Amino acid sequence: MNKKISLGIAIGLMALAAAVTFIITYNYSLNVFNSKVRNVSERESTYARLSEMDSYVRANFFNTIDEEKLTDSIMKGYVDGLDDRFAKYYTADEYAMQTQKESGVTIGFGFEWDKEESGYIKITSVTADSAADKAGIVAGDIITAVNNTDVIAYENGYDEAVSLFNCEEGTKIKLHIKRLNDEGAAEFFSVDVTAEKSEIISVTGRLLEENIAYVKITTFNEKTPDQFRTTLNRLISEGAETAIFDLRDNLGGITKSLEGTLDAILGDGDIVTAYYKDSTEVMVHTTEAEQIKMPMVVLVNSGTASCSELFAFALRDEAGALIVGTNTYGKGVMQKTHKLAGGAAVKITVATLQTRNSGDYNGIGIKPDFEVALPAEVDLDTISEEQQLKDDTQLQKAMEVVYTIQ
Repeated sequence: MNKKISLGIAIGLMALAAAVTFIITYNYSLNVFNSKVRNVSERESTYARLSEMDSYVRANFFNTIDEEKLTDSIMKGYVDGLDDRFAKYYTADEYAMQTQKESGVTIGFGFEWDKEESGYIKITSVTADSAADKAGIVAGDIITAVNNTDVIAYENGYDEAVSLFNCEEGTKIKLHIKRLNDEGAAEFFSVDVTAEKSEIISVTGRLLEENIAYVKITTFNEKTPDQFRTTLNRLISEGAETAIFDLRDNLGGITKSLEGTLDAILGDGDIVTAYYKDSTEVMVHTTEAEQIKMPMVVLVNSGTASCSELFAFALRDEAGALIVGTNTYGKGVMQKTHKLAGGAAVKITVATLQTRNSGDYNGIGIKPDFEVALPAEVDLDTISEEQQLKDDTQLQKAMEVVYTIQ
């Protein structure tokens, strides 16, 4: 009798469990379905609004519509609406320029640039023996006009002016330059430069005090690992017994480049893990059997971001390096760039990053072991090697600290 009751109870429980499972599954599926229907409806509403506006504009707009410009503007507006500060839509020309820059080999005039406060083009660095260098252009110069047209006078201002730097080998352009002399007065002149193919120098180095290797990394592109390994090995052969790695104002670059660079100095291990929407993946894994055994210091500041922050974390966590400077940017998220039809591309944030030992640093950055501010009058873009030893307080501290590491 007990066995029959137990069996009946068991069958009842199984039926109840099946019913509960069905209800849960049904409700989940219904929610997913409703969510998808809602998303489809929202998208249809968005497209309908855009179509309505497009129809009205085409029927009533007085001027001619530039279709390519209109499409690019719509795409940029879409990306702006994602509220992702690291997302970007690249036009076909912009993406071609970005891809070339990441390759480490570029066709250009031999200078890097950024947007100045006034909207003009500021030269941030000049490659030795490049067309720009031969023309007398130096870091700190301001380009006020390109091909006799004021930068701000272009229809799209700065963006349109710098797009002219994306050109074929042999292209000639005229640059109008503004330069401040030693007395602070502005001097104006113009130069003609011709685009040429060259390797972007992202790693430079020299010996300090006979046995300190000073290595500066400005970005992480496809050529950086080889340049880093060559530079560091040369300095070690010249007598370096300690090393200072300068990552100040290095905004990052390609993750694979970072991996190859760290491979030259660290032993085997997982360095960085990416946490995607639905999965995780080890993004940086070093494979060398042995790491370089020497005291190391990393120089950082608020312009140290992304891959350069991971470089600093890796050396501190895995090799006992100490960090000197000011708090870093805190970019602990990763972007992926997807090429679109017609040569354009979109870059969006796809994952958060965590180091093996330091964890999540997004929005936090790296707090230096020795916090040292740089004097306001010191410009790292234009300072000479001689001036740097005298006025660069962060480098001076790094040279002091590197001898304390055992």
